[in-house]
Amino acid sequence: MSFTPTKYELKLTIDFNELTFTGDARIHVDVTDSVKEFDLKISKDLKIERVSFWQAQHIHRGHPNTMGSNVDFQRENDSVHVTLLSEIDAESIKEEGYIQVEYKGKIGESEEGLHLTGSGFTFEANLTAETATSLLPILEDIPVNVTLSVVTPYRAGVETNIPTGEHRSVDENLFSNNFTSGDDKILISDVQLRITAPTALILE
Repeated sequence: MSFTPTKYELKLTIDFNELTFTGDARIHVDVTDSVKEFDLKISKDLKIERVSFWQAQHIHRGHPNTMGSNVDFQRENDSVHVTLLSEIDAESIKEEGYIQVEYKGKIGESEEGLHLTGSGFTFEANLTAETATSLLPILEDIPVNVTLSVVTPYRAGVETNIPTGEHRSVDENLFSNNFTSGDDKILISDVQLRITAPTALILE
């Protein structure tokens, strides 16, 4: 048996100067039988920095008492085989369980993943079942809750087909554009994203 995804959390930090992005994907999971290893689908063009697994059996002061550890993985073309430190069952992730993948990618000119468009300094990602792994790792593409955070400089534009959530400052120069599907479940391969470079502030 393997894990079943229940929620995808994706954070993308955009570097307009280098035409790159940093990704932090958290795939929340359920499980019926014990799992010791599993596979993720992810484009070979994305550089994986780290894979970890986080779990919580109990609640502490109103929050899951989550503990995590880095895990071994082996890449083969557009997939990753992950081996956990110990078997995970339903009891061990009773309060929370998720896979975390930290990675980096380049913004390209092909229409797979996050790419340049012909309309100025604008990036788009119109995901499909075939191209979603060019933007983030996929455990299984089934309808789930989705949250998306895109960290950009101030005055950059971010549009998506996921409903708007809260937006907040990250530091003096960066802004986090946050979106969530709420109680609605969607396919991660249906996500569309458009990011426009920061515009100059013109004072009259």
